[in-house]
Amino acid sequence: MRIAVVPNDVTLPAEWRNTRIALFEHPTTTMRGSVGANVPKDFIKQMGRTVSNVGWDIAALSLAVIVADRYVNRSRASADGWTRQIELAVSVSDASLWDTLKLKIQDILGFLTGDLWYLTFFDGGIHPRNPKPRKNPSTASSVSLLSGGLDSLIGAIDLTTNGETPLFVSNIVRGDMEKQSDFAKALHTTSDRFIQLNHNAKTVTEYAPEISQRPRSLAFIAFGILAAMATNKYAEGDRVTLYVPENGFISLNVPLTPLRGGSLSTRTTHPLFLSGIQMILNELNIRVDIINPYQFKTKGEMMRECANQDYLSNLAHKSMSCGRSGRKYLHCGRCLPCLVRRGAFYKWKENIVKDKTPYMFPKTSTNFLGADFSHYDDVLQIGSALRQLRTGGRQRWIGMAVNPIDYQYPDHYRSVAVRGLEEVGVFLKAAGIF
Repeated sequence: MRIAVVPNDVTLPAEWRNTRIALFEHPTTTMRGSVGANVPKDFIKQMGRTVSNVGWDIAALSLAVIVADRYVNRSRASADGWTRQIELAVSVSDASLWDTLKLKIQDILGFLTGDLWYLTFFDGGIHPRNPKPRKNPSTASSVSLLSGGLDSLIGAIDLTTNGETPLFVSNIVRGDMEKQSDFAKALHTTSDRFIQLNHNAKTVTEYAPEISQRPRSLAFIAFGILAAMATNKYAEGDRVTLYVPENGFISLNVPLTPLRGGSLSTRTTHPLFLSGIQMILNELNIRVDIINPYQFKTKGEMMRECANQDYLSNLAHKSMSCGRSGRKYLHCGRCLPCLVRRGAFYKWKENIVKDKTPYMFPKTSTNFLGADFSHYDDVLQIGSALRQLRTGGRQRWIGMAVNPIDYQYPDHYRSVAVRGLEEVGVFLKAAGIF
């Protein structure tokens, strides 16, 4: 599948004209969609300044991958029902520069989504100008992603409690916008240290859009990089830290069973993926350091060790973790993210009833598992992983998911994977499920 994601005024070779998607603009009637139409305007309005061309190139590439992923339905475009071959063209400020990084980026994207990516770069990237006069340039000491989820909330609490003045960056997702704002307000965040953007990817196709969303973190990280580059600290020549708060169990996401090795194991904050993005930033001389401060902590350990327990007690139950909430924006209580969340709450309070999160399938009710196998496969696969761990040891369960060649401290990663799995197992035992 060949897709070009470029601004409306870019002239393309004939072979790229069939599937054209508007980049940073609204589409014309002949286009197959758009992405980031309001991002430049909203970013400059909220941040009070723009960034260098290469920063916008990173955003362009990230959003292009997201909209291309959405456009190409896996069930229609892959021989095995999962792996797709996607030829993607993107407009950037200097195509020759990005050509030198193409092979590395293709490998990173393949690791992230499980597909085969083939990139082509065209000149014609956007060059937003600084507003006049500049408004509220950020005085933040660092940047941290704030999604509306529990991990990013703990990250925000820890940073502010420990004396940092972070700039919080939110990628607006339906149902989370108010949570993001509420959390920022609860932490007494000033207006120059909170920004919300929306990639707003839209596609026009005869098939349903792809819903697996494996590259979804690219928008979040790209917005974080843009924000870091727009701070006073960066403008003064310093390096800026971009925090990506995620518990190590979910970040590493060791497949519970061999069946989850591809389609069910996301890598949105995987340490190898983040290190790949950092490599690209270094190659481009962008002074932003991506750090996950909780890479070796479970979600429950994050809750127990949170620097301000009063803030956490007041806000934790309002956060969102569910992978199957749908339009109700209510935790299902039995998908993997929900089970990790419930295991963390149990470790935090050692009492099931003290988790004030409303769940569709709460506590130890008889409908927790339900009659449809597809609704409780995560529960069964956690049980299978725990059995494998107890009978064969951690190496048998983890296997090559933590390859000592790729990791500087492989035992640290294996340890957090085991502790995270056992954390969920303790909850399920207390709930009467196991």
